[in-house]
Amino acid sequence: SQVDGISEQTQNALLDKRLEEAAGIVGYCAGAGVGILPYSHPDYPYRLRMLKDPPVLLYVRGRLPRMDRLVCIAVVGTRRMSEYGRESAYRIAYELGAAGAVVVSGLALGIDGVAACGALSARGKTVAVLGSGIDIIYPREHKKLMQLISENGAVVTEYAPGTPPAGEHFPVRNRIISGMCQGTLVVEADIKSGAMITARTAHEQGRQVFAIPGNLGEENTGGTNQLIRDGAIVVIETEDILREYEYLYGKSIDTAKLAAARKKYRYSSEVFSQMGVSARLAPGRP
Repeated sequence: SQVDGISEQTQNALLDKRLEEAAGIVGYCAGAGVGILPYSHPDYPYRLRMLKDPPVLLYVRGRLPRMDRLVCIAVVGTRRMSEYGRESAYRIAYELGAAGAVVVSGLALGIDGVAACGALSARGKTVAVLGSGIDIIYPREHKKLMQLISENGAVVTEYAPGTPPAGEHFPVRNRIISGMCQGTLVVEADIKSGAMITARTAHEQGRQVFAIPGNLGEENTGGTNQLIRDGAIVVIETEDILREYEYLYGKSIDTAKLAAARKKYRYSSEVFSQMGVSARLAPGRP
C-alpha cells in the first residue's frame, strides 16, 4: 500500500532491507564479549549525544567509565615523537589518571600509545577509540596494550567488526576522541599532524584545547606552538588542565592521590615494553 508523501521508489528502497548482516554482527559480538551501545542506551556518553554527527552506536570491548560524571581528557600527538614529547605525554597522562580523570586516545603509535601507558601505570581509567572494527588490532604492535586498556577501561569504535583501518576512517574517528572529552591536550605535533585535526575538531565542538609548548622552530612543536598562539591553554603541569574543571567536577578529582602518585612517579622506557607500547623515538629526535 502506498504511504502519503513517499514515492513508490522510496518505499521499495525502505522495504528492501535484509537483517542477515546485522544478525551476524550481533552474534559475533555476543560470542566475543563485545558490547553494543546504541545512541538510545542510557550509558551512551552524553557528550557524544550532543554532537551534530554522533555515532549511531558504539562497539565496546571492556567497560566504558561513567564518562559524564568524570573529567575526560583526550591526549594526542605525533607518531614521530621526541624524548621530550614522550616523557611529557607519559607524565601528564599518569598524573591525570592518578587524579581520577579518564585519558582518551587513539591507540596510535607515538604519543597516543604512550599516554594510554601513563594512565594505566597510575591505575587510572583510559579509553581508546579505533578507526577500524573492534576485532582489528591496529597498529599490530599494540595488541597487548589494547588488551590492557580493555581490562582497565574500554576500547571503542563506531565501525562494524571486520572494517579495515582505512586512512579516511581516522579523521572521522577523531570527532569521537574529542567529543567524549571536555578537553583535548596536544602534546607534540607538527602543523600537518593528525593531532591538529583532533584539536580543530575539539574547537569546533566547543571543547577546550590544551597544548604543551615547545622550542621555536622545531618541526614537532610547530603545531602545538601554533595552537597556543591561537588561544589554546598552555600546559606546564597537570593542574593547568584540572583547574579548568574543579568547579563542576571537583568531587571526581582526587588531589591527594595525585600528590601521592607524584611521590611514586618513576619514568623509564622499560614501562613501555612491559605494557606492549611501541614507543620508539623518531630518527634523529633526542
